[in-house]
Amino acid sequence: MGPLLFVLVLFSDPSGEAAAKSVAEELARLGGATVQVMVGADAVAQLEARGVKERDLVISPAIANHLTESDPKLVVVRLERRVSGGDEVVESRTWSLGKSENHVAISGRGGDPLAGAITGIIQVIGPRLPTQPGAAHSDEDVEMGRLAQAREWKSLIDRLGAVPDKDPRQFYYLVLAHSRLGQPDAAREVLAAMRTAHLAHFLVRAAESLVPASAKPAADTPASRRATPPADDGSNTLRDAPPTADDGTNVLK
Repeated sequence: MGPLLFVLVLFSDPSGEAAAKSVAEELARLGGATVQVMVGADAVAQLEARGVKERDLVISPAIANHLTESDPKLVVVRLERRVSGGDEVVESRTWSLGKSENHVAISGRGGDPLAGAITGIIQVIGPRLPTQPGAAHSDEDVEMGRLAQAREWKSLIDRLGAVPDKDPRQFYYLVLAHSRLGQPDAAREVLAAMRTAHLAHFLVRAAESLVPASAKPAADTPASRRATPPADDGSNTLRDAPPTADDGTNVLK
């Protein structure tokens, strides 16, 4: 079986070449044999073979949305490295499954933002990488991805809820499903179990990005706000008070 993902890593100018190679190496390390990564000129050639020039992605980024939607295995990453106000900046855009995500990593005082840039890219691609380098996807993995792509979140929860010893990918998709259904408490509960079982796995970081830091109280909804009037703090009550002394400022002179 060939690679499950084909990742093209591009960079805007020669200053970004080293960063692009580091990103490609990390993705290859995480993906093992199931991911094929091409960088620089080789990536550009693969893009052009599909009828798209690199400059097209700059002029009209939506082109890559359509490209990756038509080829679900294809992922395109473009890096831009620059200096802004004395800070080192690496900006990345990642196209996958017809959508794009931007990430900006900034480091000052001689630091290197590359590690932050790699983390941002992995948060987008990570859920599609194998749980362990070189591991093949099972039928369960394929079905899980199908349900998620079809947004059948309830079916996904029912399917994964019965799995006794979940791997990081299964935990991730369970967090995703609860988040998409507007169930933040359930998502946080699954995330806590995921941290306990797989604390060091990179998908934990990706799952954390799906869960809000705190949930609104259940009563804080448009319907409940219409049904329950706000508590009266007395600010709208007309009070009897002595009249304000006239200092003459309202007299027409």
